[in-house]
Amino acid sequence: MSKEFFTIDQVAAKLGVHPKTVRRYISSGRMVAQKIAGTWRITPKSLTAFFNACGNLGSAQQQDHSEANLLLQNGTFDSDQKIQARTVVDYRVTDEDVAREMLKEVMAMIAEHSLDAKKSRFSFEYRDSDLMRLNFLGSPSYLHAVMTILKKYQ
Repeated sequence: MSKEFFTIDQVAAKLGVHPKTVRRYISSGRMVAQKIAGTWRITPKSLTAFFNACGNLGSAQQQDHSEANLLLQNGTFDSDQKIQARTVVDYRVTDEDVAREMLKEVMAMIAEHSLDAKKSRFSFEYRDSDLMRLNFLGSPSYLHAVMTILKKYQ
């Protein structure tokens, strides 16, 4: 039985995003994929479902598919939490080593927090050469933990 599949690189090219962004979509459950012989494969049906969920049935190339935009567009996500909050943090990078350390600390906290049934989301992107935008969506306790880490870097 022959079935058409796309690779992560092919889907990234179609969406106009980095392959790591596609991997994040898969790991967050926003995009359905199958691992075949150790490699992620995405069906055309899964890709169509992803476009439908994002409201991007028109020309994919003309839409803003940045992780931050998708995080803000999607509103809420499947969660049984009473309150979901989101925040956007713009961080002016003056020292790349400090920025890397901050991201490592935030990512470590998120990795631990995300084990709790994937009830939070995070993305970041560089807006300019020295401006990093961090996007968070989750419970107030999740955002409090994030802000506690970020406070050290203000």
